[in-house]
Amino acid sequence: MKYVFIKELGKVVEKIDLEEEAKWIHIKYARGSFHKTAYILRNDQKVAQDTLEKFLRDCNASEEIIADLKNPLKKDVKSAEKNFQEFINFLIKTSSVHIMGAFALGLSIFAGYLLGARLDERLNNYPSFTVIGLMFGLVVGCLIGYVMMYKYLGILSKKQIKSLDKRKISPENVEWLVIEATLYDVQRAVRNYAADLPKGISRTILVKEDYSLDFQKLAPYLKGIPSKSFYMSKETYDIFEEKDKHIPPIMDTVQRAVNMFYRANEKYPLMPYDPMHRVNYYQLLQEHYLLEKPEIELYLTEYNGIITHIKPQKKRAGGY
Repeated sequence: MKYVFIKELGKVVEKIDLEEEAKWIHIKYARGSFHKTAYILRNDQKVAQDTLEKFLRDCNASEEIIADLKNPLKKDVKSAEKNFQEFINFLIKTSSVHIMGAFALGLSIFAGYLLGARLDERLNNYPSFTVIGLMFGLVVGCLIGYVMMYKYLGILSKKQIKSLDKRKISPENVEWLVIEATLYDVQRAVRNYAADLPKGISRTILVKEDYSLDFQKLAPYLKGIPSKSFYMSKETYDIFEEKDKHIPPIMDTVQRAVNMFYRANEKYPLMPYDPMHRVNYYQLLQEHYLLEKPEIELYLTEYNGIITHIKPQKKRAGGY
């Protein structure tokens, strides 16, 4: 999990990048031209918190940003406690189901035994009906246990399986036809796919490490696999063809830098008096939001600081 904290101290911006891994906490502190980095072992939550605070105080960090830093770590502790409680509740629930199942099985077997024994006593046919009664009780008990497990442990019924999203029930071994797809076809398929996603899930799950789209997921919407690759920005969702595959990583880097700049300065990094609203790379480099100048020009749109690679066709009046 990654956190970014920014505080404005007059003309100087104070910034912390905190990245939590399974065993380590990686922290980067920057204030003006001062930079410092540390790795902290997270084998104990309190020790890790104390070490983080000591690192920040050695950097002469402000009390406000130190206070902000405590909040996500406290949330993680609460989250761990919540997960543990859910695990305990699950154990109690499953234990109760098993106890009830065992009780039902024992009661069924005992009832079957009594019924069989009574019949053997009346018909003087021991142990035929006793054995039959035991077997009948065992079968009934197993059926009751199965129904209980089916209900309380959430085993999917055939009806539920049929109602699952078509992307989930599509067999992995389906061999889709290779098709010719245009940029518009892919854009429409991505929009439809995103509309079917559960709430809180982003369409960025379609993007691979190299920014190419995963067409195995999109195949049901395209009715096939495109013969050529397409690429998508994770920040702006713009889609590109093969010849422009270098643009998405640049856009994502600049979009994140623009967002952090705006949070710190409450304004966008624009070229002065520029009617095209080009992103001012000098400002982003000067305040360490970018490490190097991008090789392409990017422009700010009118949609909440979203950038675009498309040069505006007309000059616009006014500012952001």
